[in-house]
Amino acid sequence: MLQKKPGIVFFVIIFSVLYLLLQADVRDTYHQPDHVMDVVGVKPGMVIGEVGAGHGYFTFHLSRRVGESGKIYANDIASRALASIRRKCEEEGIANIETVIGEVKNPLFPDAVLDMVFIVNAFHDLAKPVELLNNIVPSLKPGAPVVIIDRDPDKVGGYNRHVLTQEEVLEHIKNSDFDLDRIETFLPQHNIYIIKVVN
Repeated sequence: MLQKKPGIVFFVIIFSVLYLLLQADVRDTYHQPDHVMDVVGVKPGMVIGEVGAGHGYFTFHLSRRVGESGKIYANDIASRALASIRRKCEEEGIANIETVIGEVKNPLFPDAVLDMVFIVNAFHDLAKPVELLNNIVPSLKPGAPVVIIDRDPDKVGGYNRHVLTQEEVLEHIKNSDFDLDRIETFLPQHNIYIIKVVN
C-alpha cells in the first residue's frame, strides 16, 4: 500500500492540472478574450478598470494586452478573490495590476484615469447596477467606453439560470448616465454591450 501512494498522488496532481487546463480552454472558447479585446479596441499602454474581477480570469488577459506601459485596476468586493490575484502577480512577476476593494455601489477606481472599463460575467450579480455604473463615470477619461460582457439566456437555453435578459441589461443602461453604443453578439453564450457616458 505504501508503494502505491506516490503513484496515486502523482495521478491526482496530473488529473488536477489537466482539468484546470481543460477548464481554461473551455472558458477561452466561450469568452474569446483576444477577439473581444480586438473588437473593443484594447491596446498596449491603456489603463483599464475591471469591475467584479473575481480571481482574475479576464484580468490577466487584459494585463498581457496593455503590457508594461499599461495598467489594470482589478476591483471586487470579495477580498479573498483579490488576494488570489495578488498572489499570482507575485508568483509570476506581474507588475501592472492593482487590486481595489470596492463597495456595492462604487468600485472606488481613481478619478479620471481609465481608458476603458470591463464588467465580465458580473453585471447580473450587481445589487445596485445603475448606481455602480454612475459611480464609474468620474473615473473615466472623456469618451472612454464601459464594456459589459454577460450571458444571454436566449443563448444558454432558457431563463432558469442566474442571468439577465438583454432587455433587462438595456433597461439598467437606460436608467444610468450611459447610452448604448452597440451590442456585439458573436460570443456563443454572451452578449457584449459597449456603452458610453451620455453627452
